[in-house]
Amino acid sequence: MNSFCIYIFQVSLVFSVFYMLYVLLFCKLTFHSVNRTVLLLLLPLSLLLPLSQNWFPKLQQFTVEIPFVADFTTLTNTVTFSEETLSSAPSPIDYSIWIFGIYAIGVLLCLIRFARTTFRLIQLRNNAKKVVSNGVTVYMSETPEVFSYFHWIFIPTTKTLPFDELIITHEKAHVQQWHSFDVLFAELFIAFCWFHPLVYMYRKSLKSVHEFQADAFVIDQNIKKSTYLELLLQSLEPKNTNPVYSYFSHPTLKKRIEMITKSQSKNSFKLTYVLLIPVIVLVCIAFRSADIDTSVHPEFSQEATVVNGSPSISPILKKDVKRISSTFGVQRKHPKLKNTQKHSGIDMVAAIGTPIMATADGVITKATLEGNWGNLIVISHADGFETWYAHLKEFNVETQATVTKGDIIGYVGTTGLSTGPHLHYEVRQDGKPLDPMKYIAN
Repeated sequence: MNSFCIYIFQVSLVFSVFYMLYVLLFCKLTFHSVNRTVLLLLLPLSLLLPLSQNWFPKLQQFTVEIPFVADFTTLTNTVTFSEETLSSAPSPIDYSIWIFGIYAIGVLLCLIRFARTTFRLIQLRNNAKKVVSNGVTVYMSETPEVFSYFHWIFIPTTKTLPFDELIITHEKAHVQQWHSFDVLFAELFIAFCWFHPLVYMYRKSLKSVHEFQADAFVIDQNIKKSTYLELLLQSLEPKNTNPVYSYFSHPTLKKRIEMITKSQSKNSFKLTYVLLIPVIVLVCIAFRSADIDTSVHPEFSQEATVVNGSPSISPILKKDVKRISSTFGVQRKHPKLKNTQKHSGIDMVAAIGTPIMATADGVITKATLEGNWGNLIVISHADGFETWYAHLKEFNVETQATVTKGDIIGYVGTTGLSTGPHLHYEVRQDGKPLDPMKYIAN
């Protein structure tokens, strides 16, 4: 749930970056076909770039050296909260469920509205009178304005035959250039990001480009600009227009007149669009998580002692581990509690349901829901060793059960105070936390 909410936020952020780039650099250029392509590309880019962290090689590692601290639980001039302390605190309310519920309702309402619009249009066509004017099939219907949708052109019943050829040519341009498919994709994206105010401005920009293309199509038919401009000026802006349809008398009439009378942009300005490439690369880099090699001072924890009770394998198969999101000993700001604390284990990011294995022979001393730990398993091993496995989705063992190294004891989840699917894994000896990475065979 949290991961999806974060993804939606990332999509809206990427969309904002690219749309503002379009508004600032491209929207006033007369390359209407290119602008249409750019606007359409914004949608898949916004949806896919947040997922780009697994597409490219990881960034170069950098090292953060953690200074020696004499006592694990005492930091000079720093208040440290251990996970034992956190577990005793009351679990916070999971607002992500409420946020997702509100979001889902918004998506559903947008889709219902779009479905109703399409249904009413089909009813309008079924009740319309089919007429052929200048070799073009149109539908005479009870509508206040001329508009088109997919391959249908609707004409008000108040219009008299023959219809103005320039208006019909303009609507034919919308049909031939498949503008309604653009609107369909835009409406689905608006439903996906209905909470974002820029998506509604995006729809207006896309519709404006459609009108610019249709106007250019008419003028290219050896029509004088003055004749066409006179027709536009005689048109009244429609009232109660539907953003899904393509109207001849569009509310962007002023912008259309400005674009028709504007000088054509120089071809050299097309190089401006190359700026999209570095922006795409920068956004991809922004979603890459740099690997942080947190070099802990050797005196911070005991060296691994090779004894029979020590853990010796990874709790998750290495092929299933996406990354280590937080390493041992690093001082970090807790993503939810916002306080500073030293990490007493490692966080292994993996898909929900990934099997978790016992890393040494031992006895299950705890397998229960434990506050901020979520579903927690603690295994007691020989020589004073313990291993802790937190935030599990579910258990595969019970308390007091005996396990052998490699046995599946549970599955990766995101329970407790967790921001996403991962396993928090700890190794302790005589109650003192040790670096788990020293107990995972290469």
